[in-house]
Amino acid sequence: MKYLKDIQEPGMGTWYFEIDNDGVAYRQMVYHDDGTCITSNRKHNFYHFMLAEHPLNTQESYYKEINQAEFEELWYEQLQLGLEDWRRTKSLFPVGTRVEGYIEAFFPQGTLINLMETQAVGITDTSALQSETPAEWMYPRYRVIAEVSGYDEVNYWVLLTRAEVIGSQFEEAGHM
Repeated sequence: MKYLKDIQEPGMGTWYFEIDNDGVAYRQMVYHDDGTCITSNRKHNFYHFMLAEHPLNTQESYYKEINQAEFEELWYEQLQLGLEDWRRTKSLFPVGTRVEGYIEAFFPQGTLINLMETQAVGITDTSALQSETPAEWMYPRYRVIAEVSGYDEVNYWVLLTRAEVIGSQFEEAGHM
């Protein structure tokens, strides 16, 4: 993995990326000038799950390569802010539990599943999900049932196995 820093134009904050050799982002942070931070592992009210959609060209002059330790230190600071929520999530979703949620987003690591609890995000293998699911159901908001198999301590995600898309969309109360 490589780690990049990008200082945007004034008011756009400082962007940090963890990318693979092809430039695909796996983790991302945006530190704004007001001290707030958006991380790719958590849903943001306005930006949803923020992660670069296209491979980054590391040859662009605005990217500065940084060391992994610098990235991990900043990432760890943000994880600490959500530690209480993470502990609560793990207690609500013990290994072996059958859960229900809905597709939120598709990341390089897998399919993110909203577990319908504050800050609770699950992840499952996208290719396994696709192999058992009609293509027209592989979209955000489609309901999923799965089994908790463990925890991703780097992203604070609940690991899900035996996931199935059940063919109906999640509708929030009051929305059509």
